[in-house]
Amino acid sequence: MNTAVRRLGSRLAMALWLFAVWLMLWGRATALLAVGGVIVVALVYVVSRLPVVPTVRRVRPLWFAAALLEFAWDLLVSSLVIGWHALHRPRQVRGAIVEVEARTRSELILLAVTTSISLRPGTLLVDPDWDRHVLRIHAMPVRSRQEADAARNGVLRTEYRLMRALMTSEDMSEQDGSTGEDR
Repeated sequence: MNTAVRRLGSRLAMALWLFAVWLMLWGRATALLAVGGVIVVALVYVVSRLPVVPTVRRVRPLWFAAALLEFAWDLLVSSLVIGWHALHRPRQVRGAIVEVEARTRSELILLAVTTSISLRPGTLLVDPDWDRHVLRIHAMPVRSRQEADAARNGVLRTEYRLMRALMTSEDMSEQDGSTGEDR
């Protein structure tokens, strides 16, 4: 599929999403609200130059299921660690800002990674640098360089799981130009 068709499909999907949000905000669907929604969506596109939403080219169901299970495991473990520290040593818990350089060039994968790490207790996205593909996260407990490296590696593992499960246009084009090695 060529780029123009993908771009048009992406914009139509975003327009449908905005239209659905418009109707949900009103809480009902009438002909007048539908016409008004179409006008509002058209104006939003004309005024704001919305970006093209990255698309997923291929979903690998088994890898996706594995990513969900690993996320559930990470959620359980991080909840237990944060709970233990909150109950036993609440004043001794230290955190750190950890910078993680992402391997993916897909904004969709980066968004999924940032959402995933922000849902886990003990990690929170502080500052995404979308242009350089760098994420700054607050992680806790972090008392040493090794624990900071462990937090960074946890984010990179999450990214790898999502890259394995969801193939995006950006990552596929980069993979086509590479030596074929698994990153």
